[in-house]
Amino acid sequence: MVKAKKITVNMTQKALTDFVFRSYYSRFTGFLSIFLGFLAIMMLVRGAGKISVQSIIVYAVLAAICLIGNPLVLMMKARKQLRTNPSYKAPITYEIDLAGITVSQGEKQELIQWKNIFRIRYSKNMVAVYTSPYHAFVLPNSELGNDKEIILGRLVQYTLPYKPRLSLSLKEFAHGSDSSKNIQQ
Repeated sequence: MVKAKKITVNMTQKALTDFVFRSYYSRFTGFLSIFLGFLAIMMLVRGAGKISVQSIIVYAVLAAICLIGNPLVLMMKARKQLRTNPSYKAPITYEIDLAGITVSQGEKQELIQWKNIFRIRYSKNMVAVYTSPYHAFVLPNSELGNDKEIILGRLVQYTLPYKPRLSLSLKEFAHGSDSSKNIQQ
């Protein structure tokens, strides 16, 4: 019998910023922002010496807003969220077992069944477990410690029958003998 895996994590600035960036830049508005920023730079370079000062200012401001301003705003948003959101003030406990993920903080407790997991996104700083296109639980990788491989293996193996969207780097846990070892521990 597989024993439940229990971890307690505190949200980190790196993980939350990574999550906010990935959420923004994986949507149309994020792609549009990058496209417009590079388009403005291309217009500046292409029109060098041929366009008016007003056009240069407009293109430079547009590029600065899209390529510098947006990332700065996203970083400040993540920082503010970490400081002000009550759910990030105390550690969150996740218990992973065959029934699902039990999320608890203080007196509050909720079971997320495996069939309700929509997507799992993995990066070097965080694991985001989505229960809808706009709602996710974020687990900082730095807080997972030596159990990271076991936790990732279980997340993938337990959700596999329900076909969630997985990050490419998590596909390795869907096949092979290593993932079965990870899930057993």
